[in-house]
Amino acid sequence: MPLIPIAVAVGLFEFILTRIAPAPNEVSWITTLFTTLPPEIRTLLGSDVALSSGGFLALGYTHPFFIALQVVWVVRTSSAAVADEVGRGTMDLLATRPVARWHFIAAGMTALGLGLGVILAAGLAGTAVGLFLRPLDVHVSAFLPVAGAAWLLFAAWGAVGLAIGASRRTGGQAISWTTAILAASFVLDYIARLWAPVARLRPLSLFRYYEPQAILAFGLSRAALLTLGGTILAGVLAGLLVLYRRDL
Repeated sequence: MPLIPIAVAVGLFEFILTRIAPAPNEVSWITTLFTTLPPEIRTLLGSDVALSSGGFLALGYTHPFFIALQVVWVVRTSSAAVADEVGRGTMDLLATRPVARWHFIAAGMTALGLGLGVILAAGLAGTAVGLFLRPLDVHVSAFLPVAGAAWLLFAAWGAVGLAIGASRRTGGQAISWTTAILAASFVLDYIARLWAPVARLRPLSLFRYYEPQAILAFGLSRAALLTLGGTILAGVLAGLLVLYRRDL
């Protein structure tokens, strides 16, 4: 049930951004204003955010509101795959059925991935409707790589959540650990962009590999694809290993 309001909220949010994004003839004065900001703030926002309407719309795919809604779905779904079943006692019934343990990880990852697809499709639909009603200097197809990168990022966090959930006995524990690690990663990326002494640690955060403005301009980098894809694979394998070795 949470999937429906999350998808609707993301779609409306991206639609609203198309209504307030600068028109092509308004970009010049915004660019001038952008250059007056401190270098750290310009880095945080993205170097090309003020140079085009598309750059502004790309902010909608990295805004804390957008991130938070994705996190709600990822954390809740990944924790429910194993830990929630154990905590509620329903795993005892499920374990008596002729179902291999890897099915729990596969089902959790499938539900998580499909849900992310629905949410991101709703976001793209909001952008598409907004650009249809108010044409700017970008087409909605330009945001397909951005949505694909967002799917990889949160699927990677979902895989991490599944690995954590496979080792916990209750959904609450899994939610707490997954949320704490995810929040620490987000804060590390945020601080690393503002504070030079910490910048060298930024590659340790998965959020480092998701930069909508750069993806919009240059596409998803190979490093980001390998890192996020590798994290998905590692998380799923770790979840399987833990689940097969634990006592349900």
